[in-house]
Amino acid sequence: MFGIWCGRDAAVVAVKDYSIVFLRIKNDVIASILRHSSYGIVGVVYGMGINFEAKAVYCEKHPESGELFYNEEAGREYLEKHSQDSFAVAQDGTMVYRMYEGTEFGLVLAEEIFMEDFNRKVSVDPDMPVARRMELWNIMQSLEYGDGYVNALINTRKYSINYCFSMQDQYVYCRVGQNGYCEKGWAMLSVICIRQDECRMIEDNLRAIQEYKPMEDCFLENRCSFPEDGGWYWSLKAVTDDVIYLNGCGDATYEIHRKQ
Repeated sequence: MFGIWCGRDAAVVAVKDYSIVFLRIKNDVIASILRHSSYGIVGVVYGMGINFEAKAVYCEKHPESGELFYNEEAGREYLEKHSQDSFAVAQDGTMVYRMYEGTEFGLVLAEEIFMEDFNRKVSVDPDMPVARRMELWNIMQSLEYGDGYVNALINTRKYSINYCFSMQDQYVYCRVGQNGYCEKGWAMLSVICIRQDECRMIEDNLRAIQEYKPMEDCFLENRCSFPEDGGWYWSLKAVTDDVIYLNGCGDATYEIHRKQ
């Protein structure tokens, strides 16, 4: 079974070729782990601290060469240790993730993933609501890597999950977000986030199982917004048969393309 699982202190997303894991090991330590189905653990990011009083330690094991790239020696050690982690799905669909030293995280299925959805073509339908188009068109997965660079993305109907770091750019962004679509745009509620100077997970990550419904009045014309519900709101800019354009942040325009 492929899907997204949530626990109070953990989240796991598994597709055919790789999985992305988030674990709250301590109140001020969150780990994100990228496992490839053929190469094993290929990346570990540790967020250390709370909110914006934080730093990130990370390591990549290049999937093909096996060469290690890390910003601190501790990153290499974390990768070696988490290579002994395991997880299993029970018959009832629940999951147990077991860390190398025996700590277990119980999780429940939040959304099942069907691999064919990532490549499913969508026909032009002008009568289809824009919210439904964004929901269908935005489903995707990708994995890129290089020397000291990893970028994995999994978008489903309910979630947007990213695992990314670049040593050259000193850039880190590992995130679990809940998607919310309406006729006014796309909003995403970030429930887990690790960046270069940020580390957070909502108090009870089981809340992320609930559907996220954005507040339509909070979409602002010609720009993004960050209202009180904690979401990131990108308002609708233009719609064609093949592309939906959204008002991103920093004067950027975001695009959602129809699969053809």
